[in-house]
Amino acid sequence: MKILLSAYSCAPCKTSEPGNAWRSVNHALAEGHEVWALIEKSEYEPGMMSYLAENPMPRFHPVFFQLPHWMVRALRRPGMLGCVYYHLWQHKMLGIAQKLHDEIGFDLVHHVTFGRYWSPCGIRDLGIPFIWGPVGAAEYAPSAFLAELPIRERWFEFVRDFIRAVSQRDPALRATARAATIGIGVSREACEAIRDLGVRRVEQLPQAALAADELETFGKFPSPPPGPFRAICMGRLLHWKGFHLAIRAFGLFAKNDPEAELWLINNGPFRPNLEEIAARTGVADRIRFFGHLPSYADVLAKLAQAHVLMHPALHEAFGNVCMEAMAAGRPVVCLDIGGPASQVTAETGFVAPIHDPQEAIEAMAGFLTRVSRDRALLAKLSEQARARVHEKFTMRTMGAAISRFYEEAVAAHPAPTRRAAFAY
Repeated sequence: MKILLSAYSCAPCKTSEPGNAWRSVNHALAEGHEVWALIEKSEYEPGMMSYLAENPMPRFHPVFFQLPHWMVRALRRPGMLGCVYYHLWQHKMLGIAQKLHDEIGFDLVHHVTFGRYWSPCGIRDLGIPFIWGPVGAAEYAPSAFLAELPIRERWFEFVRDFIRAVSQRDPALRATARAATIGIGVSREACEAIRDLGVRRVEQLPQAALAADELETFGKFPSPPPGPFRAICMGRLLHWKGFHLAIRAFGLFAKNDPEAELWLINNGPFRPNLEEIAARTGVADRIRFFGHLPSYADVLAKLAQAHVLMHPALHEAFGNVCMEAMAAGRPVVCLDIGGPASQVTAETGFVAPIHDPQEAIEAMAGFLTRVSRDRALLAKLSEQARARVHEKFTMRTMGAAISRFYEEAVAAHPAPTRRAAFAY
């Protein structure tokens, strides 16, 4: 088939949104399809074209475009301004996608990135089979957990929730949902959200999966090591990652384990707050902030020395780090929200309740105590975590599902039509 991907963020890498799109490109090529991908030009064209110059991919056709240069300078940055840029970029895609379709005649379109449900998609209006997702970001941080955050972070969450609430009334978003032959949600929350928007057929799939070479890399990790217990947090130090909860849970647990340590990998704007929280635990000397490490290999080396990953995010669409930790045989501790909760089970880690922060903290501390004292239990969870990834989160599994959705979408879709007008 000739497939058009909406892949705003796409790069030949293995992490985050660009890596998710790159996996989709490679899967479609491996299935024998010819692939065109609409990609944001200012950020991704140089790296992509440099890679393709050294690694030609004859059936892959990246199509780059961007908004005017003044908009790139003013809007293409992290945060809410970036959301505006992305929204306008998708709007511009409507005409570009139609022109490409008129020239090439696509069999199917698939929106890949950004993987959030509350943004309209610019390839929705071609009148051909349309796969939307996997998309997520439908999670709301529980109010009791928000109440503990500093005022600036609470304001961030208020604005985020307000934008999503307004976006859900956007005719363009509802047109995206109605146009979707199949909508794919990352979590139970995402599936419910896109169903409410009007998607007729909703399926659940992970937002990312591991390729064979990645499984091999994580498969070489040794079992959790003997010796002093180490928990680890990996990711940008942002308030919504929930690392402040991990620190408090570790502090409670570590008072009865004098050799245990908590490692935090990476930097971010919430680091000063986390350092203050660590100082109040009474075990600050065993809470180590490593900052940004030079390479991904260095990050994996730290993971190999740890026993469990703590990722109690207040909202996380998927959380690739949880999947990677489980593939490495490291049980995961998370909250019962969003993407992490869709990955972790009682057999592969611990999912903490979200009724009350202190209840969650005490529950996570209790889990750390159990696995630090019972290394046989830790080893069992480690084996089961690896097995779950091989069962649920491989490109073979996810790719088979996507291929089936492609075939079923084409079979179910009526003959192509042209729409005279569209909403945006």
